[in-house]
Amino acid sequence: MDPKTLIRDPERVKSALRETEEGQLIAKEPVKIYIPTRFAERGLASIGIETYIYGIYAMTVEDSYYAVSLVNALIRIEPTSMMKIMIDEDEYFEFEFEKGAVITPTLDLVKTDTLVYKVYKEIIEGGHTPWYLGYNEMARIFDTARYHAGANVGGNHEVTELLVSIIARNPKNRHEYYRTTVNDMRELETNKPVFIPLRSVEYAASNTLSKLAGSYFSRGVVSALVSPSERVERLDQLLTS
Repeated sequence: MDPKTLIRDPERVKSALRETEEGQLIAKEPVKIYIPTRFAERGLASIGIETYIYGIYAMTVEDSYYAVSLVNALIRIEPTSMMKIMIDEDEYFEFEFEKGAVITPTLDLVKTDTLVYKVYKEIIEGGHTPWYLGYNEMARIFDTARYHAGANVGGNHEVTELLVSIIARNPKNRHEYYRTTVNDMRELETNKPVFIPLRSVEYAASNTLSKLAGSYFSRGVVSALVSPSERVERLDQLLTS
C-alpha cells in the first residue's frame, strides 16, 4: 500500500460505515484500518483475543480513499483479518473488515488520561509520526483529550501548535522549519513535512552551544560541523560576556 496514491476523502469513508442503535459500528463495504506496530510496544494497542487500538488511526476504502481518526481513547475492534505490512520503511498493522463485519462492538469508550502522555512521548517527543498524520492533524492531535480521555490538555491550541511548528521540518532540509517553506494551505497536502523528535540534538538545537552541551555529545558535534550556527543567540551572549 502506497499512501501517496490515496485520496483524502472523509465523506467517502463515512459512507462505508453504519452505526447501529446498539452503538456498534458496521462496515457497509470492505474497509481497512492502519496503525504503526510501535503502538503495541508503547501501550497504545493490545493485540490478542480482544484487540484494542488507540483512536489515532487511518481508515481506507477501496484502497483508494482514506480518512483519519483523532480519538484520544482505546477502541475495541473486531477485524476479519490482520497482517503486518511495510509502509515507507515502517511496519504497520493492517486490520481488514469485510462487508457487514462489526468494526467495533461499542462506541462507549473508557477514559484513561495516562494514554495521552504516551501519545505525547511517542509522536511529539519521539517524532515517530504515522504516515497519515500531517501538519493539520498534528496540531489537532489532542483536541478530544478532555472529552475522551478526561485529560486537561488540548484545550489551548497554541501550545500544541507551537510544539508541532518546532518539530515539523522541510523534507528536503530538516534544519529548516516547515512553516517557513510553505506558501498556501494546498502545500500541506502536496508538500508534506517530516517530523523530528522534539529533543533531537541534530535538528532541534538551534545553536552550536546547545548542540555541544546536549546529552549526545558526539551527535551534537557532527551536527555543529555539518550545520553551523549562522547567528549569535542570547544564550551565547550571556555565557561569553
